[in-house]
Amino acid sequence: MSSGSDEPRTPEDPDDHDDYHRDVYDRWEDQDDLGGGRSRGTDFGLLLLRLGLLLLVPHGLAKATDMAAFVETVDSNVVGAQAPEFFAWMVMLGQVALPLLVALGLFTRPAAFLVAAMMVTIWALMIYLRLDYTLLTETGGLTGEAALLYAVLALPLAFTGAGRWSADAMRTGGRP
Repeated sequence: MSSGSDEPRTPEDPDDHDDYHRDVYDRWEDQDDLGGGRSRGTDFGLLLLRLGLLLLVPHGLAKATDMAAFVETVDSNVVGAQAPEFFAWMVMLGQVALPLLVALGLFTRPAAFLVAAMMVTIWALMIYLRLDYTLLTETGGLTGEAALLYAVLALPLAFTGAGRWSADAMRTGGRP
């Protein structure tokens, strides 16, 4: 049933099965003129999320300027006491290097996942497991909410990638 009519093809036409799917996919591609299924607004939002993680860098730089004091803080934790210098350096480097990678959009998914994992681990070990832990602060905020906010800021990027305005997009030819 491959006549030259303008009637829509159906998948029941055995002769035109491949042409039907080609037409459907061509129509989808015509609707997506920006590529990748994302709009400019989505790419701008992903850029803002990536740049928001740069707020973590000063925390890492503060640790780097007084590494001895930070090593002592890590040493006071049960887990960190096993290798305090190693864990202190890993946290400091993670708070500086990972947000920079995410902001550039380079290896965004793994870097964002590691930021989220690091911040949840910091929250769990340094805040939640304290003997004097309370859910809410005196002002009504969640105890350790900054660490959790950084994790929540990073998680969408771990799932979506960096968007078109990133080094990842240049590196992979526009694929997310």
